[in-house]
Amino acid sequence: MADRISVAVIGCGGMGRHHVEVVQGMEGFEVAALCDVSAEALAKMGDQYQIPARYQDCERMFAEVKPDIAAVVTQTRGHVGPVVAALERGVSVLCEKPIAIDLAEADRMVEAARASGAKLAINQQNHLHPGITRACQLVGEGLIGQVVLVRGRNKAGRKSGNEFMEMGTHVTDMMLRFGGTPQWCAGTVYAQGQLAGLADIMEAKEMSPRDRDSGLVMGERTLAQYGFAGGVLGEIHFFDHPANNNLNYGVDVLGAEGQLAVRVSGSNNQHLWHLPRPMEGAPGAQGDWQPVDLGVAAGEQPMALMYRGLAEAAAKGTEPPGSGAEGRWAFEMIMAIYQSHREGGRRVALPLPDRRHPLEVWRQEAGN
Repeated sequence: MADRISVAVIGCGGMGRHHVEVVQGMEGFEVAALCDVSAEALAKMGDQYQIPARYQDCERMFAEVKPDIAAVVTQTRGHVGPVVAALERGVSVLCEKPIAIDLAEADRMVEAARASGAKLAINQQNHLHPGITRACQLVGEGLIGQVVLVRGRNKAGRKSGNEFMEMGTHVTDMMLRFGGTPQWCAGTVYAQGQLAGLADIMEAKEMSPRDRDSGLVMGERTLAQYGFAGGVLGEIHFFDHPANNNLNYGVDVLGAEGQLAVRVSGSNNQHLWHLPRPMEGAPGAQGDWQPVDLGVAAGEQPMALMYRGLAEAAAKGTEPPGSGAEGRWAFEMIMAIYQSHREGGRRVALPLPDRRHPLEVWRQEAGN
């Protein structure tokens, strides 16, 4: 690994600022350049963080700066171009979630990484959350026996169609850590108290004008089930609760001999609990959920761990945590909800054979 890792940040919005602050706080890393199509946003962030190298053309930036890592922090619709351009030039990429607007774009990005040898990671930063990491260790040690079910837990606070795209892949990525490769999905989406239909498809910015541009969305409530390799089941739901509840955000892992509950936001720095029984019984009757010590001192935040993991993978030629392929699976689990719903809620096999966005195909085939 190089003595100092240079990072070019593409996208000078709020999340771009967060990436700059994280990188500037990391020993052995530096922000070498900024890029944004907006001259105003570029100047504002460059001045704020005293970064003189500023570009409105990412290809020119790659040629002149030659960074080790490109952080692609644009709106989702703007991911594919800079990601592929960086990878084709041998620059490894940390891309914000979700990986892309549709699976066809995700495939292009994963293939560009494979062809070039540069590394692609998707910033599903809870992939390396210490609570998730410790829970994976305990499952591997057999603490709860054979895993039976992984339940994804959402924190709400935005309309659910947007939640699928913006936060859903965080949840599905955590589920993948325990379930393995997904094999099928069965999903149902409701809008205004009834099964969502063609008229309920809209752009994310139409559903929530102040939210991010993450493509086509649909619905207010959804329930999905998954089957993973090895017989592990999965479930996830999104309801249109208007209030955000960070303490609900994480996964439950149910085993044949016990359960684990991970809350990645946590409370008082407590993120993991163990129930030494497979079934809970009457609510609160036994009250024996046990806090689990994560076994690590407070250290770097998960995003910093993602940067370090990507840099190490690039140096060693290994796959990074939250790889492009893993990020694509997390996204595919969300796309499969729409595909299954369109097919009447039946189980659809994964990977999906049609890589276009299911809602876009629905519109096209209806002549819209």
